[in-house]
Amino acid sequence: MLEDYPREIVTKDGVPVLLRPLKKEDEQRLNEFFARIPEEERWFLRDNVDEPEVLREWIKDLDFARVLPMVAVTEEDDTVIGNVRLYRRPAACMNHIAHLRIMVDPGFRHQRVGTWMLVDIIKLAMDMGIEKLVAEFVAGVEQAAINAAHKLDFFEQAVLKEYVKDPRGGHHDLIIMVKNLHPEWSDF
Repeated sequence: MLEDYPREIVTKDGVPVLLRPLKKEDEQRLNEFFARIPEEERWFLRDNVDEPEVLREWIKDLDFARVLPMVAVTEEDDTVIGNVRLYRRPAACMNHIAHLRIMVDPGFRHQRVGTWMLVDIIKLAMDMGIEKLVAEFVAGVEQAAINAAHKLDFFEQAVLKEYVKDPRGGHHDLIIMVKNLHPEWSDF
């Protein structure tokens, strides 16, 4: 499944980038990556990535069958510029479903890095036998990601009205999007 990695992509501006699984040696690079993500965006993550212990825990016991973390890194200096995580629940009744979370360095947005990462993680999910991908987005904060998901045939499964709060106490809808995968034929 991961034998095709690292895989080279090129940004819209011609910067060579590698997509690859996260490695234990990436801890510092991952800390630096999340430090470049605007605070308002980090606020909505389920884990407090400002705490080094959180990222250390992510990396400590890599179990790609449960959580598949992939990064986009610059070929020039191995700087992490994108992160996507595919989560599977261990319960047999839900192991056909995976949740994903994707984030791209602000300096590399609108360069197709997120789209490449999303396409790759969809293909990997299909290879793993996943039947449904689930992604959650905060309305009014993650519009570019919502648009990208729509282009790759994710559909809105549910909208939880005023479900999450921003740092100032304002409420936002949480949009749950799903993509049905068909392992017997490829979307790609």
